[in-house]
Amino acid sequence: AWEPNISPDGKQVVYKAYRDGSFDLWMLNLTDTGAPPIKLTDTAYDDREPQYAPDGTRIIFSSDRSGSYDIWQLDLVSSTISRLTQTVVEAHSPCWAPDGRRFAYVVSDRSGSKIFIQQPDAKTPQQVFSASTQVTGLQWLPGGREISYRALDRDAAGNAYTTLRVIGLETESSRDISPPGMDVFPFRANWLDSGTVVFSADGKVQILEIGAEPTTEEFEIHVALDRTPYAKKRTDFDSTTKRSVLGISYPTISPDGDRVAFGALGDLWLWSPAVPHLVQLTDDPAADQTPSWSADGKRLAYISDRDGQPRIQVLDLATDKRTTLMLDHKELSFPSWSPDGRQLAYFTDVPGNPLLHVVGQLTVYDLNTETSKTYLAPMPPQPINWSADGGHLLTTRLYPYSNRYREGLYLPVVVNLESGASHSITPWPDRSVTHATLSRDKRLVYVQDGVLNSLRLNDVYRATGSPEVLYNGLADTPSISRSGQQVVFQSGARLMQMDIKSGRVKDITPPLRWRMDQPTEEWILRAGRLFDGVASAYRHNLDIRIRGNRIAGIGPVNPNTQLSVLDASDQVVIPGLFESHAHIGDHNLSEPQGRAWLAYGITSVRDPGSNPYLANERKEAWNSGRRVGPRTFITGHNMDGNRVFYAVVEGISSDAHLERALQRSRELNVDFIKTYVRMSDRHQRRVVEFAHELGIPVTSHELLPAAAYGVDHIEHFTGTSRRGYATKISELGRSYQDVLEVLSVSGMGIVPTMVVPGVVLTFSEQDDLYDTLQFRTFYGKAAKKNYQLFMSFFGPGSEGYVDAYGDLLSQLTARGALVATGTDSPFTPFATGLHAELRLYEREGLKPWQILQAATIQSAKIAHVESDLGSIEVGKLADLVVIEGDPLTRISDLSQISHTIKNGRVYTLDELLKPSHVAADHVP
Repeated sequence: AWEPNISPDGKQVVYKAYRDGSFDLWMLNLTDTGAPPIKLTDTAYDDREPQYAPDGTRIIFSSDRSGSYDIWQLDLVSSTISRLTQTVVEAHSPCWAPDGRRFAYVVSDRSGSKIFIQQPDAKTPQQVFSASTQVTGLQWLPGGREISYRALDRDAAGNAYTTLRVIGLETESSRDISPPGMDVFPFRANWLDSGTVVFSADGKVQILEIGAEPTTEEFEIHVALDRTPYAKKRTDFDSTTKRSVLGISYPTISPDGDRVAFGALGDLWLWSPAVPHLVQLTDDPAADQTPSWSADGKRLAYISDRDGQPRIQVLDLATDKRTTLMLDHKELSFPSWSPDGRQLAYFTDVPGNPLLHVVGQLTVYDLNTETSKTYLAPMPPQPINWSADGGHLLTTRLYPYSNRYREGLYLPVVVNLESGASHSITPWPDRSVTHATLSRDKRLVYVQDGVLNSLRLNDVYRATGSPEVLYNGLADTPSISRSGQQVVFQSGARLMQMDIKSGRVKDITPPLRWRMDQPTEEWILRAGRLFDGVASAYRHNLDIRIRGNRIAGIGPVNPNTQLSVLDASDQVVIPGLFESHAHIGDHNLSEPQGRAWLAYGITSVRDPGSNPYLANERKEAWNSGRRVGPRTFITGHNMDGNRVFYAVVEGISSDAHLERALQRSRELNVDFIKTYVRMSDRHQRRVVEFAHELGIPVTSHELLPAAAYGVDHIEHFTGTSRRGYATKISELGRSYQDVLEVLSVSGMGIVPTMVVPGVVLTFSEQDDLYDTLQFRTFYGKAAKKNYQLFMSFFGPGSEGYVDAYGDLLSQLTARGALVATGTDSPFTPFATGLHAELRLYEREGLKPWQILQAATIQSAKIAHVESDLGSIEVGKLADLVVIEGDPLTRISDLSQISHTIKNGRVYTLDELLKPSHVAADHVP
């Protein structure tokens, strides 16, 4: 229940609440404490910021019902809803004048805000204010001649500040009434009279008589925390028993419907289930993925990083000849053949766009003329399909409900290649489509609500008829044969094939297995100084005996040992570093990225959002030794409410859909579950119940009410929230007693990711982050410029934010809270970002041993693997890093790595900087 407003007679309160997948208006009777709340609006749209009219018969509110935010009115007598404004921008924060004959509202965009006054039956509003200021919380003063608002502004130096401001409607002049430096919250002030105002700021309820110093109204809230212990799942790091492959990525059926190409263990495979016959098409350390059939079924196009950067490879299935298309792009994904074989469609990076790993450009490349043409605005890359005539492309893209908030629906979009025009297809209102494919006979097969559906399209590729459910069970990534009769799709741990005509569905999961890479050697790592992750100081002159993948003993140096010795007697040995928040990606370089993590001493990565099938493929490729890389702990798709933003987020539309998503999590053996910013509290409770039954943790962005019913961890000091305002950190970067208290008492872990707003500051102060061997090898000057461009998005004033975050970091550390380390990569460079994050911790006053514990044992606790990882102790896994210098004196010395040991295997820095073996052009 948020943003309450009490009726003029004091008998009711109206508020917005998010119970059923959207914001609705609710009313509570204050005279009958036993009466249930009454739902006043009930749609798929968001209704926000309600306020009673002075006569108590009407409620004004903002809503995105019209395709952008407008101001609406609910008549409580007739129960009718009417639209009061006709804007094409975003109107919000409405409030009634004291006489009830006028209302004021704000229109905002990236340039700033305007305040308008309008009569309910008028069409033309009066503008009374315009500035670059961000305005919220309008409220009329009792005299009707002034309006107060909360302003978020910047001073001459670019530093953000907030204030409670009053504007005179007759003079259109304004004045600040809150004291300078106050952190004013973005809500309506309440005027007791024209000279006394109550508002929230600095974590307090403030009472201000104009011209005097404010006083505070103290209060307490007692929160019950249901933190019921549960049995944690134990990860099997040791078994050498063969395991079924879970990471089958982007299976695609051949045009004749007889074969399926897919990615697994980093390679491409060809599966003929009717025979049955499984063929490995590629066999090298490169990451080969997203195969696409030519229309004649003789060739496959796919993405490979075998050349050190993503390229489109073309494999002739008859001759095994491989051809590389030398397209000079930093990113390439989802290649798709045209029916005549003369063109390829794909997504690539947008020149000059710093969101390299998030945004792509739909491109069509002519193989004969070697020219390309782009379509649609930049968007998250998605699989691409051609129409049978080669004149249209089908993919999916995000359609936000408004510009005020970024979330919306992913829907199929059809692009006319001749005209460039496009249109979306909406199979069912207010439901996202997560995967879509198109047959030659214009049948759209897609996943919605977690099940497989079909919809007929007409000659101009618009829907005709009604959707049909093909398979009423968990379905992902469908691929349809040229005839439109055979569909292959994934269903958790199974690969399924369906004959559409008969409706028969059969399990065609390929018999593909893998084995954990386990060394058998016994040897000694001799440490001159050892930071074990437990003590705050070094231990000196120790032999660490490693047997296979675990630490078998730690003791004094034995010069007479017969075992092989890696001599680090003049160096420092620490536990492998742990990156707790990095989105490794769905279509990026995996082979060099795997080496980059280890080259920076990072042996474990917790990935809080990626395609679960591809995440498992990458995990199995690294764990099996097919490629060099860290351990990964995955969640798969983030679970959210129906509206989403990132393509990796799954919009949950119903209880049944949620259960299918949870089924996928169980079958794909995810390590934790992440809920995102618009999941309802009821659904989040169910996720917690389910995950804890499996013994795995749940994480989210929200602190309350999540802490009250068992969510284990939260991500980011600041992050997106369905409320439209932050719940842990204010817009000035400040945090208050409630946040510190709940985090400390609940035992929840938090991954601050301070580096995203602070990376400009960090890299400008310590430019050597760009000058390490690792950065120069894996990224280079172009990447430095690109990341500098992206981080400039955060603008001036980042130092103030970082210092404010540092206050919370220091207080949490002092209270013994569980603080880990993560970066939200790829918004910062993979692996480099973690070293920048640790330097920020040092900048804000944490001691180096505290920083190292956050990056090792505390991060392992958040991943629930502290019994195996995070410290150097007998019986734990042999994940260690050998460092030149003295990281307990200077945390920046952590980048001076000579050796990384992961799972008992030793890698020198020189080995990790060099590409792995590249296979020959001819693949047997």
